[in-house]
Amino acid sequence: MSRFLPPAAIFCLCLSVIGGVTVSPAAADTAADLATLDRHLKRAQANLDAVHASIGHRTRPPKGSAAKLARSRLEQAQSDLEPAGQLAAALPAEAPGVADATARYQAALALYTRLQNILTGGTAAADSAGEAPPRSGEVELGHPHADNLKNALFTLRNKIETPANQLTQLHAELLPTADPLTINHRTVAAALATLQETRRQAGFVEQALAPLPPNGRGVPAAHQRLAAARQQLDDAEQYLLPLHARLTELVDPANYPAFEADRRRLADLGQSYAADYLFQSDRPRVAELYRQRAAAQQELVRVAQAYQRLMQQQTDQGQQIEAVGNGTLASFRQFDTAVAAQQQSLSAEIREHLANADGYATQAVQNQKPLWFTGGIPQEMGFAADKLALLTTLAPAQAASVQQEFDAMQASLRRRADSLKALIIRENQLPLDRYAGEDRDAAVAVARSGWAVQQPDAQVLAVRVPAETWQRETKWQYSRGGTWTLVDRSKLQVRLLVADPDQPELAIDRPITVIQDHQAGNTMIGVPLYSFDDPLQPSDYLLREKIE
Repeated sequence: MSRFLPPAAIFCLCLSVIGGVTVSPAAADTAADLATLDRHLKRAQANLDAVHASIGHRTRPPKGSAAKLARSRLEQAQSDLEPAGQLAAALPAEAPGVADATARYQAALALYTRLQNILTGGTAAADSAGEAPPRSGEVELGHPHADNLKNALFTLRNKIETPANQLTQLHAELLPTADPLTINHRTVAAALATLQETRRQAGFVEQALAPLPPNGRGVPAAHQRLAAARQQLDDAEQYLLPLHARLTELVDPANYPAFEADRRRLADLGQSYAADYLFQSDRPRVAELYRQRAAAQQELVRVAQAYQRLMQQQTDQGQQIEAVGNGTLASFRQFDTAVAAQQQSLSAEIREHLANADGYATQAVQNQKPLWFTGGIPQEMGFAADKLALLTTLAPAQAASVQQEFDAMQASLRRRADSLKALIIRENQLPLDRYAGEDRDAAVAVARSGWAVQQPDAQVLAVRVPAETWQRETKWQYSRGGTWTLVDRSKLQVRLLVADPDQPELAIDRPITVIQDHQAGNTMIGVPLYSFDDPLQPSDYLLREKIE
């Protein structure tokens, strides 16, 4: 069955007055039937001419797609010839135009039979140059016309009819596509290039046929075949040109100005969620990623929808975004698996840290070992606090009971540390001072300013910057307004040793985090780790004599 859509049926109301002369109802019916017969014959002839141009020169049945296409068009021709034959037989022979219409029908039927014979392997008269029997009124061609015709027919058959049939077949295959924008733009572009070249070859054949005698043997048939092939090209072009225009606009990178930003954001999100090491080294970042997990999924969906057509078309951009999207989706799944594991294990891990801290504190008090309160104990409690903050985000119900245990242990540790307070303070040492960057003075000034907000009259006795370099952080941050913002900043901790106004012999260690915003001209702000009103631990004090 043909894959071409059938032509729309057109119904018209014939006027009963023609040229101002009133005609009888019977004459009007005859005129209407003749008009219908003419439409059937025109459609049938168009299909027969296309098939004849494709296989009319053959003496053996075609194979493959050529045979399939020929059968399809012959079926269409037959669907018009059958009602045409019925109308021709029913019309009054003496009525004007009936004899001519009947002759056209007979000629079309004869051609249909001949082409059907070729398809089924029956006898078919050859129509190649020098082989086809002369038609009525045709004369033999002499030299060089016969050779010129032969060359022209070779080009007609191989460089015009063959690609024209291929284009017709492609047209038939593409036409039923429900969504034309899913058709590969490269296929359409290549088809139009073929069509253009075929038209060029048709011009050469037309030039070759022009000097030949119009009534020369095979010349009229060659003109008919050329006309039929050009009609095929016109039909294909009528469909392909507007489709090509739509597809060209669809894949034009200029129509996707946000592509690079979307691709980068999606790639960065994928890298963030694939960073397994964060579950050990940066749990606050894991908590942040978990909170914006749904928004990240929505962003993935949005980008996929925005560039769905490019992915279908497999353009360079489509392939890029598809690869990045698949990678990001895999990262999301990897992250979700790791989160599920953390939800199962964190409570037990936190309790283990609390137990370790409790054991260390008991031994420290019993054995008078103050350094344990500035070493192993705060380290274990730091691990516990870090994991508890993550558990609070991942599994709030579990975290509630663990938080109570943590708070109780923290209070117990403070009481026991107070019993060794004097010893702990005596053992506390100055923080390391290793940073020597060109912006050290600027960072220290920002840290001083940040603490001055908490304690305007602070007396800074010394400054230490323990880290050798800034710690840079680049990430995408989601806001409730539905937007993603690129965060690119560096952090450096500055330790201010501030005089204790109540205890002149002591200084207090005040850690300030200096944040440098690379998205805002490297501007800096200082954020105290603790506020002025937060309770101090023995580990926060230092003897002033170790500074001065």
